[in-house]
Amino acid sequence: MASKLKHNWLLSRAEAADLLRKLADTLEQESDDLAEYGISLAELVKFKVKVDLGHEDALEVKFTGKGIKVCGAEDPCGSGVVCESYSKLKKRMQIYFKAMRESIANGEMPSREIVSVFLSDSERMISYHGYGDEYYPAYAEICERLRLAFDQEDQAAIAAVVEELIQSKKSCHDRYK
Repeated sequence: MASKLKHNWLLSRAEAADLLRKLADTLEQESDDLAEYGISLAELVKFKVKVDLGHEDALEVKFTGKGIKVCGAEDPCGSGVVCESYSKLKKRMQIYFKAMRESIANGEMPSREIVSVFLSDSERMISYHGYGDEYYPAYAEICERLRLAFDQEDQAAIAAVVEELIQSKKSCHDRYK
């Protein structure tokens, strides 16, 4: 599943300033580690720091981070795409899948761009672990059939494969959502 990180501290103003300063230095130096605070930015896609000034002697500092990067430092997404969270990827896939379904419902071929982006995102999606890994091989096979049907410009085959994708998605989402 996606990484989630939460820390809450009660710190003096000087300690809170030190934490924020070290966080800024970590970002500026393109480092990932704030070990003394138990924070590693390496796997996070985004984070938020909230400082509550309501306490007299101490400040409540809340750090939350989430997401998981697909790309490691050694593999900077050869596609040039910035690493993104699983939820953002899935939202984009949903938009392109809907556009594909609408084209088919209108008796038209989906555009090359729509199919290409959907298939590329599908490949990226199955690289995320913990989101239905056991469904990934079958899903990859269905995507390959979509690619072949599209290359052959076979609307009937595309429609059939899209129906398979709908069933595959339903099976996985019933279990994981």
